[in-house]
Amino acid sequence: KVSGVFVGATTGNAALAAEGVRRLRTNLSFMDVDNPPRAIVVTSPKQGDGKSTVAVNLAAAIAASGQPVTLVDADLRRPNIAPVLGIDDTVGLTDVLTGRLALDDAVQPHPSIDGLTVLTSGTRPPNPSEILGSQAMRGVIKDLAAEGMVIIDAPPLLPVTDAAVVATAADGALVVVSAGRTLDTELGSALSHLRTVNAR
Repeated sequence: KVSGVFVGATTGNAALAAEGVRRLRTNLSFMDVDNPPRAIVVTSPKQGDGKSTVAVNLAAAIAASGQPVTLVDADLRRPNIAPVLGIDDTVGLTDVLTGRLALDDAVQPHPSIDGLTVLTSGTRPPNPSEILGSQAMRGVIKDLAAEGMVIIDAPPLLPVTDAAVVATAADGALVVVSAGRTLDTELGSALSHLRTVNAR
């Protein structure tokens, strides 16, 4: 549940975490003042680093600032967004990419956060990398970015290529690491995957 405080944080550090997310939101807006990023992929080296938590809270913080934002669950292998937000995942991104549903019919407004809409993962496909690298995916990102910011929760970089593939269609990637747990070599390999496809 998102209620303005950092999802997954304990009561003691919730305010600190929320301020960290707001700072992250501000830093993104100043990345390129003349051409601010509209679509950001949130990923991590490995599973369990907190990428979905950061994606959800970053999207909520952007919406709280008054800017419309769509949170997209592009982790087609282990989707987390619908369960975290408590919303329906019957249809979503894959249904749009395969032409079964129009984008406008798949995007859901968040029940309690004004300005936040959500595109869940939808039906799990047998070929996630291929479907995420499609022209249809580029079209979805472009269409959503025309309406506001787009935060894309993507799978971790080390096990699969999905996040790197999606990052080529976005303005940049944010890599979430676990303090005291992520190894330098893991982060280096993850960033190398992004550099290989010329992702920002």
